[in-house]
Amino acid sequence: MNHNLSALALCLLCFASVIRAESPATQPSQKDWPRQVVVTVGDVRTRIDGPKMWTLSGIDFQNEMMATQDSAYGTVVTIRNVGHLGTAHFLDVPGKPGEVEKENVKTLQFFVDDKPVTKFTPQMNLTGGSFRMLRTSSIRSIDLESSVLLRDGVLLETAHLRNTAPIDLQKAHPLMYAFTPAATVYVTGDDTGIQQRGTFKTEGATAAKVIRRITWVALFSPTTGKGSVCCLLQSPPGDECSFLLVDAPGVYRKFALYCLEDKIVPKGFDGDYRCAVGFFTATEKDWEQRAVERLREVKAAGGGQ
Repeated sequence: MNHNLSALALCLLCFASVIRAESPATQPSQKDWPRQVVVTVGDVRTRIDGPKMWTLSGIDFQNEMMATQDSAYGTVVTIRNVGHLGTAHFLDVPGKPGEVEKENVKTLQFFVDDKPVTKFTPQMNLTGGSFRMLRTSSIRSIDLESSVLLRDGVLLETAHLRNTAPIDLQKAHPLMYAFTPAATVYVTGDDTGIQQRGTFKTEGATAAKVIRRITWVALFSPTTGKGSVCCLLQSPPGDECSFLLVDAPGVYRKFALYCLEDKIVPKGFDGDYRCAVGFFTATEKDWEQRAVERLREVKAAGGGQ
C-alpha cells in the first residue's frame, strides 16, 4: 500500500467518531445554501445538488461520466403502503394539493483540505486535495447523519441511521449509485472473489433484481476503457444487506444497497452503512483483474481489510 493510502486508512479508522464529535460551524441559513456545488479532487469530479436535498449528483473520472446526474443518490426508504421518501423522492401530502413531504435537511457543512467552507453562493466550484461534506437530516422518524469524503481517488460515504419511533419499511437504500449506461458488463463478489458475471441490457424495458450474499460490484465500459468498483464496508449487525441492480438501458446501471427488508424498524435502531467507490482504466481482456486490484485499493483506503 502506498503512503497516501496508508495515511487515508489511518484517518478513516476514526472518521465515524470524528463526524459525531464535530458541532456544525457557523454557516449561512438554509435559504442561502447553494443550488449546485461542483467538486473536483484530482481525476474525480462530482456535484452536490440542492434540489435533491444536497446529495451527490453524478461522478466523472478523467473527464468521463462514470455515474449520471439524472438520478438520485443518498438515502431513500420505502415506507409500507406509503412510498419512497428521501433525496429526490418526495410524497404528496394527503388533503393538501401541491404540498409534498421531503427529507428534512437540518445542517450542511463543506470542507476542502480539512478547512471549513464558510461562504456559500448559489453556484459553487470547490477544488482541492480532499473534499468532505457533513449533513444531518430526518426522514420521518429516522434521524440521518450523512458524510461524503473524496480523497486520493476514492469516494467514501457513510449513512448513520438512528430511529426515534417504530417505522414499517418494505426496504431501505442507505446508499446508491447510478452508474453510466455506457457500461456493458459487470461482476459481483464477496471476500473470496468474483461470484457472478453479468451483461447489461442494450435496449428494452428497465429490469431490476436483488443480488444477495455479495459485498462488492464492478462494472466496465469497453467503449471508454473505464470502470467503477463499489464495495460495502460496514452495515449494522443483524441487517444482512444485499445489492439491488436496476438496469435501465440508455439511462443508468444503478446499484443500491438493499437493507432493512420487510421490517418494522424499532425505536432505538442505531446503525452505520458505509460504502467506498473507486475507478480504473482497463481493456476488455484485463478489466476483471484490474477491477479486483482496484477493489483491494479501495477497501484499504476505506479502512477495510
